[in-house]
Amino acid sequence: MGARFAAAKQAGASTAEIMEALYLAMRASARAAWTTIKNGIEGIDQEVKGMKARYEAETAVQR
Repeated sequence: MGARFAAAKQAGASTAEIMEALYLAMRASARAAWTTIKNGIEGIDQEVKGMKARYEAETAVQR
């Protein structure tokens, strides 16, 4: 994340361009973390899907 941010900042990027670089870097980090978790914990996909369904059911009632 730091390299992309530093390169954008050093190149004189606008705030929007820097924010996009940070967004993309954070998204890549999140994907890498999820891949590590998914491959390391058996059955986590189903557990997360269940938690998501419960969350959506609870928030749908509140809307």
